[in-house]
Amino acid sequence: MKLLILSVIFIAAHAAAQVPDRRICYTQWFDRDNPSGYGDYETLSNLRAEYPRKICANPLSIQAATLTGVPAESIGQVYDTVSGFACVNSQQKNEECCLDYKVRFGCPCPWPPVRPILATLDEVAPVLANETVS
Repeated sequence: MKLLILSVIFIAAHAAAQVPDRRICYTQWFDRDNPSGYGDYETLSNLRAEYPRKICANPLSIQAATLTGVPAESIGQVYDTVSGFACVNSQQKNEECCLDYKVRFGCPCPWPPVRPILATLDEVAPVLANETVS
């Protein structure tokens, strides 16, 4: 019986270890373009050039919202999210101009990557000395 229980636990743990982490962590919001001219273009290539190392290599998703926080999908404007976010003035109904949008990207967690914190014994010793053991 113990062998059966251990086998079930091992199989469950092995299966869980093979399931990829599907959580999404979001970057900060970015707004580099204004909707003057032809539209509002928050493209991935331009954002990466302006904000190096702030966006993961392969974003899983993109969110876009107006600068006041209204989600792009609820505005009714036509936009494209293939290579970032692009709202083209000439594609809008009634000759309206695109609003000013901000974007953020969904990246595999953790994002940004967690860096280990290194401390010397001289930095840690005073903190440990003040700890009380319960």
